[in-house]
Parts: sequence; C-alpha cells; structure tokens
Amino acid sequence: MTNDPDDVGFGQALERLHAAMARVAMGDVSLIKALHSKRDDVTSFYGWGGYERGWAAVSKRWDWAGTQFLGGTVAHETVSTIVSGDLAYAAQLETFNARRPGGAEPVHWTNRVTHIFRREDGEWRLVHRHANRLEGNPAAAAGTR
Repeated sequence: MTNDPDDVGFGQALERLHAAMARVAMGDVSLIKALHSKRDDVTSFYGWGGYERGWAAVSKRWDWAGTQFLGGTVAHETVSTIVSGDLAYAAQLETFNARRPGGAEPVHWTNRVTHIFRREDGEWRLVHRHANRLEGNPAAAAGTR
C-alpha cells in the first residue's frame, strides 16, 4: 500500500478485520458482522464449502461459523493489497490455533483468504470473503510459493 489517504483508510479496515477475526476465533461473530456491508450483493465462499449470496444468508453463515470455535487465536500475513477507487482487496494467509467442538486440544491450520471491500458512505465494508485451506504446493520445488 502507498501513503494515499484511501490506502490509510483501507489499512484501518484491515485492522478492524483482524480484530474481528480474533473474536471469531473465540466464537464471537459480532465484530465481523458489523464490518460487513448489509447489501444484497454481498457474498461468501467459506472454507467449509458452499457459498452464500445476500446479507441474510451471509449473516446466517457467520452465526453458524461462530459455533465452530471455542477459543483460540488467529494470525494474518498479508500477501497483497490493492486499493482502486471504491474497491479494495487483501489476499492473506490466516492461521488459526483454536479449539473446536468435539476436540479437547486446539487445532492448527492456515487458510488462503481473499477479502474484498467496498467503500460505502465513506467507510470500507466487507463485501466478499473467500477462504480455503492452504495446502502443499507441488510447484514449490520449482521455486514458486
């Protein structure tokens, strides 16, 4: 990101996203839902499969996701961000260490995530989340990530 005022505002949105995901790891989805756009064109492709379209469906899915976490942490590594006008995205690695229902010990995994934001009424709002597990890369031996 640059020192463009739009980038600074988007950086703050990413801080809010990271704080919200930290609460998700504790089973609390209130902050992530507050960060979301409430418009009918929001979508989600969560790491557990399926997809949602529209705020009612996305909100319901977050409610379900909150039941999948019983406490833990999440860390983020930003791979790339782009801000262009009223749209921005972040490609990140998101690493959870969290207890899940049915398990006594915390589970550790990393997701590849893309978060797309739109500026609505002067504030960056999450409009799409795409997450899936980071798996081994057979091309890594050839020097790629």
